[in-house]
Amino acid sequence: MKKIVPISILCAAALALAATSCESLEGGRATAAELAGSWSGPGGAELTLREDGSLTAVNFPTRFSPESPPRPLEPRFTGKGEWTLEKKPKSGFDQEIELTLGEVFGSKKGARLRVDGKAGRGGIYEPLSEDTGDRFPFKRSS
Repeated sequence: MKKIVPISILCAAALALAATSCESLEGGRATAAELAGSWSGPGGAELTLREDGSLTAVNFPTRFSPESPPRPLEPRFTGKGEWTLEKKPKSGFDQEIELTLGEVFGSKKGARLRVDGKAGRGGIYEPLSEDTGDRFPFKRSS
């Protein structure tokens, strides 16, 4: 009887860990409807995604410094653009959002964001370094 209790606790802990690990292996995923809305980032960056694929950006960084942690460089983009949500990736990867912004100093700019968590509950972010994990995060503001 004494051994049954510890074994039960170990089994329950293993099941909880397995459930958590399976969710994290899934990666961040969302639908366009779940991502539509306003998002805020550091330094006054704002992004509004609409279900029709259009977007409005204010103070959106288009370049970052090479040092760690990276910081946004000027110029920043303010204007309209478009966005598309990539198909859900294989397990373990966050779903990507492709942004096409207007022109900054005569050339079109773009960015690739990623979805953090199920339905974007962890926000969306621009990956800045795969080596260090540096990100430029956006949190839902409405």
